[in-house]
Amino acid sequence: MSRLKTFSLRISRNFWIFVVIMQLAGVVTEAQRHYHFYYGKVTEQGTKAAIPNVNLSFAGLRKGTVTDEKGAFSFFIDSLPATLIVSHVGYETKTILLDETSYSLTLYLSRKASELQEVEIKANVQEVFFKDEHYAVLDYELDSNQVYLLIYRQRLSNAELICKNFAGDTVASSMVFYFTPEKLFKDCLGMLHVLSHDSGFQVFRQGKVLHMIHPVKLKKFDDVLKNCVATMPDILFFQRVTDHGLGVEYYGVNKKTLLKREIAQIRDEKKAKMLRRNYDDAALLGSSRPPDSRDDFANWNYVHKILYRPIKTSLVRIGSYICIFNTPDRQIEFYDSIGNFSYKLALNIDNLKDGRWSNDILVDETKETVYTTFLKNGICNMYSIDLNSGNLRKKLSISHDYPEKVRVYGESVFYLYNIPGNPDNKMLYRQKF
Repeated sequence: MSRLKTFSLRISRNFWIFVVIMQLAGVVTEAQRHYHFYYGKVTEQGTKAAIPNVNLSFAGLRKGTVTDEKGAFSFFIDSLPATLIVSHVGYETKTILLDETSYSLTLYLSRKASELQEVEIKANVQEVFFKDEHYAVLDYELDSNQVYLLIYRQRLSNAELICKNFAGDTVASSMVFYFTPEKLFKDCLGMLHVLSHDSGFQVFRQGKVLHMIHPVKLKKFDDVLKNCVATMPDILFFQRVTDHGLGVEYYGVNKKTLLKREIAQIRDEKKAKMLRRNYDDAALLGSSRPPDSRDDFANWNYVHKILYRPIKTSLVRIGSYICIFNTPDRQIEFYDSIGNFSYKLALNIDNLKDGRWSNDILVDETKETVYTTFLKNGICNMYSIDLNSGNLRKKLSISHDYPEKVRVYGESVFYLYNIPGNPDNKMLYRQKF
């Protein structure tokens, strides 16, 4: 009997030990389910030096932490998404969006510049950069304080390329082309090309003469250069359009090893879900050639150009890091020079009532600043994007309605405008901030 009693006590004790272990495991599992652990480092942008005693707080919460002497930090948070505010005396405050993209963060703070009090400019003077009664502008590109213009006289077969400095003086020009050009293209390496319907020509400047060299078939040109969007010392960054334009994949290719690495995928999930529920739309979107019937063409055009318009998303280089503007999700994603995820911001455009967002991202390479545009009744309104907070600030309204190919360079806005009543009389204008 004593042995049986001892055996029963052992069973009972082991049972309760098992119960306690399961309860503890449940508590740990529940904690893991509701708490998210983040860690990383805060460094100074440019020098990459660690910044100690940086304050990290959470919007709407009475909790936070600080970085140690090596700039390192770690914290738990129980709900996502959340907003992390990173601040330090003498540096610009940064507002980070926390989600489940990555729990490892590399944050950069830029030194706060002393600025004069802002003055709102009510009117911005525009000037004609190129206007000629005999020539029209087909396309243009900006490069190193110079403007390259693809111009033609009466018809495209009489086209040529000219180069002007920012003062408006012509510094170089080409002969009349022996081919019919369609547009200019500046690749990710900074080289300029003239593209025809079937070939691409690299522009080479020799003194005052512009030469068209290294002609290649357009298919080969597109395969090599069209999808290259940015370059770093070791990595070339490419994009690939997916899902009939509703998605874009970004990847990097190492220049030495040629190894490919996936960086990010951007997708308009709302439109993709709508497409999965509409089989007729999917069939029309899958057809690249428009139908012959007028009614069928109207439906095809509506599906391709309006209902399922391809998303506009951009990967751009800004100084020593890469930015991906995820326009469907209203986010800015930051990556280091080799494509490692650093952090992301919310792009705060939803409260603006200044027209329809164009989704265009414009970068001023000279100032490392970013802009976007809104259209309202034909008026193009330009906003600068704060890369520390994701907030937008209005800069100007472009003087002409419905401007084409807006670009920013050196605190100036360039754009094409087709003068009403004058067919084939598109001119280049410049407007300063």
